[in-house]
Amino acid sequence: MENHPVDIWTIPLTREFPNRLSEDEAARAKRFKFEEDRVRWTRARSSLRILLSRYAGDDPTDLVFAYGKHGKPTLPLSAVQFNLSHSGDWAVLAVSRDVAVGVDIERMRPGVDVAALLERLGETDLPKTTPELYQVWTRREAKTKATGGALFDKPVDGVCVMDIKAPDGYAAAVALVGHKPMAEYRTLPYLDLGNR
Repeated sequence: MENHPVDIWTIPLTREFPNRLSEDEAARAKRFKFEEDRVRWTRARSSLRILLSRYAGDDPTDLVFAYGKHGKPTLPLSAVQFNLSHSGDWAVLAVSRDVAVGVDIERMRPGVDVAALLERLGETDLPKTTPELYQVWTRREAKTKATGGALFDKPVDGVCVMDIKAPDGYAAAVALVGHKPMAEYRTLPYLDLGNR
């Protein structure tokens, strides 16, 4: 399989930036039970729109998403492929051209039996340490998200995954369908998030 570039954006959800939600997203945000969850989801989704607008050439609020069977969003009639994941105080956005992509980030939480969860998914030969177990989890989730599948479905062949840089206390991975991911880490000054 050939290497294919994928842009990786790591986004802090503890910082404020402009709300760019569509009407249906704003309605969904209002349904969150806890304010902290609503704020983080709003910031993750707004950052998705702001960053994707730079690839698609549209205003963030004008982007229209279509959704797959298991909820994976796409930009119809666009070569831009993307996937967003958020956990705790961080989100990760992966963007590629023409190649389906999946990404996952997980905050490592004490008291969670990750090994038992992975075994329920059919994963075997599991590592012993918590960070390694979380990395196995993010790889599995990234592969599933790349194809738009369900988490309990066995990942299909031809999906390549790699670990990516994550903040301390987090694990993350990115996957591409039919190509080896070549991660290109992107940074955007905080103030620049609102200038579109």
